[in-house]
Formats: sequence, structure tokens, C-alpha cells
Amino acid sequence: MTFTFPLTEKRTVEELLKHLAEYKLNCPTNCVVSVKPHVAHVSSMNAFALGTARTAW
Repeated sequence: MTFTFPLTEKRTVEELLKHLAEYKLNCPTNCVVSVKPHVAHVSSMNAFALGTARTAW
């Protein structure tokens, strides 16, 4: 499953990685992060953790 996370000046890639780690989503162990301008696409087989992390973002 893949979710898109918006990125801003306050919500950087580093902050996203810390946020994902709070939900036990760690690259490259159990998720993949593709960064593009203003968004990051995060894929993981753990749909529940990914969905919860996206909602909290």
C-alpha cells in the first residue's frame, strides 16, 4: 500500500522519517520512501501502521 505525505518547510523528510519510526515503519526494513518536490510517497506492506501514520501526519 502507498500513501502520499505532503512536505512543507516545517514537515521535512527528516521529520517524516522520525514520524514513521514512531509507528514502527523504518526504511528499508519495512517501508520505502520516494521523495519528490513537496511530497513523499511511502509504501509498506503494513497497511494499518501506514494508514495510522498518514492520518496523524
